[in-house]
Amino acid sequence: MATALAFSAQTPLSSEVSTTLPLSAGAAFEVFADAVEIPRWLPLVQSARVLSVRPDGRPSRVAFTRKLERGSLGYTLEYTYDPSTYTISWATPPTSNVVLSGEAKFIGLSTRACLMLYQLVLDLPIVDDLIATELDGHPASCVVAEFREHLRRLC
Repeated sequence: MATALAFSAQTPLSSEVSTTLPLSAGAAFEVFADAVEIPRWLPLVQSARVLSVRPDGRPSRVAFTRKLERGSLGYTLEYTYDPSTYTISWATPPTSNVVLSGEAKFIGLSTRACLMLYQLVLDLPIVDDLIATELDGHPASCVVAEFREHLRRLC
């Protein structure tokens, strides 16, 4: 079960959540690190296209399209990975009119379970009623719930 840790109703919107997952920290890290797969498990994201790749083969820049009630919103995220701590961070470039940043960290509890710590900061140049209504102002909870469901389908 996910537990909300923090929430700020001011712009930018910041939310954090933690949950346990039924697989190792390394396996959860690898599944989450596959940015191209995000549209398959996160319904808010319409598409993901890798713009550049790091020497280790992981995406370093990914262009996303987000579904909105009337249209879509495009943004690019720059990713960093720390396999030694199973941490993935992302942020929009400083010149972007969309501010989106976050971090997912996976902490091993056993060979078959881990703790996921997820934080998200969001500042959109538009009014997004979806965040206030359907996501109850806590988008991190939505992302983590959808990721858990994706893992359930995989395992």
